[in-house]
Amino acid sequence: MRWQDAFALAMAVSGGLFVSFGATLAAIGAFSALFIWALAAGIGWVQNHLFAEMASMFPDKPGGVPVYAHEAWKSRFAPAGALATFGYWFGWSAVISVVSITAGAIVQARWLPEASWALDLGIAQMGPAQLIGIGFILALMVPNLIGAQPAAWVNKVFGALLLIPLLTFVVAPLVSGQWELSNLTWGLGQPGADHWGGWQDAAVWLYLIGWTAYGTEMCAAFTPEYRSNRDARRALSASGGYTFMMFALVPLGVGGLVSQADAAADPSAVFVTGFASVLPAGFAGDIALLITIGALLMGVNASMADGSRALYGAAVDGLVPRQLEVLNRNQVPARAIIVAVIMNVLLVIFVSNPISILVAANIGYLLAILLAVSGFLLLRKDRPNAFRSFKLGAWSVPLAIVLTVYGAAVLVIGASSSHLSGYGGPVELAIGVGILLLSLVLFVIRRRFQDRLPLLREPDDSIEQRPATVTS
Repeated sequence: MRWQDAFALAMAVSGGLFVSFGATLAAIGAFSALFIWALAAGIGWVQNHLFAEMASMFPDKPGGVPVYAHEAWKSRFAPAGALATFGYWFGWSAVISVVSITAGAIVQARWLPEASWALDLGIAQMGPAQLIGIGFILALMVPNLIGAQPAAWVNKVFGALLLIPLLTFVVAPLVSGQWELSNLTWGLGQPGADHWGGWQDAAVWLYLIGWTAYGTEMCAAFTPEYRSNRDARRALSASGGYTFMMFALVPLGVGGLVSQADAAADPSAVFVTGFASVLPAGFAGDIALLITIGALLMGVNASMADGSRALYGAAVDGLVPRQLEVLNRNQVPARAIIVAVIMNVLLVIFVSNPISILVAANIGYLLAILLAVSGFLLLRKDRPNAFRSFKLGAWSVPLAIVLTVYGAAVLVIGASSSHLSGYGGPVELAIGVGILLLSLVLFVIRRRFQDRLPLLREPDDSIEQRPATVTS
């Protein structure tokens, strides 16, 4: 792979705007939503630089961020790697079912409105939207089984299409007579309307969009597959910067085109409404729907590629059952891909509210990010002389401390207060905690019964002590 291939896969992150920005705008107003999305993307961009240094320490290790968390924490608390890996994997993989069935529902509503039948399976029923969603999952499994480059080419095509609506909304304030500054309302911190003067609500929304905003870290998962040791750093930096730019400019354009009241009436239609105000009548609806479907399928493709490598990397490091420690003839973790496909097909069939699953999955994903960012500090302390082909300056240590405190606050406050958004509650918290407990069960199976190793601590691997190369 070249860094451009990983960048193409990471472009799926910007498509997350089409999925959940409307709900943010409806809840807290356009200007507040712009601030929250841009802040979260900026945090993700900065974190990517920490992950780039960590990737340079472990150029032969697949899996990315959760593997770095494991390397940092294994001498202190070995199960931390299992918590990070499985939480990260589920956070990415659960996206597949959510966006696939959403795309299927769009296809049914627009082009199959009369299809009201349902297939009775005895224990569940499947309608056209679910069947279409499963079809999308199976179709995108094929390029992922062939290799990372075919998966990247799929996203290059979708990414080129995605640029059309993104750039449309970027230039909307300049060319559209429908764009109004008065629509950019601030909904946080209103007297009597918010909690903690708006800070608690801000933390909840930062928690909810954390997976989307931080998603460009996926570029680290392909580190062993890059052509050079500089590709990981380039991909992480470029994709983080691109996503930050889009999360700042697109909300500015959309927010000026759609009022908070209109967004509250139908959050899912925010971008369709925005298109209708800037594109010729008669074409806006279909164009918006087709591009939205493409953006959603980018997410399916990227999630399948990244999540499978995280699970494979965990198996290589002895954190999950060794049956997942297998590559196919194309050097792709096919078993991990198939596990994700099976899990998501079952979610499409049996889960009635997949958005709630995403809220729960964020607990594990943000915990993985927190363990990796704090792990940066541990690696600097425990292995100061370990070889790094890329090393940040001394300023990175206090930066990592700030990001660790920030990440912990967003995780704890956001998860415990997710009910304020209308999407979370005790059930979702229980699901999220249950996912993490399952990771510990798998960890015990691997260590105690397959490898017969200690459960809580293990020695650090020896790393060749060579002078570090400072490039930033």
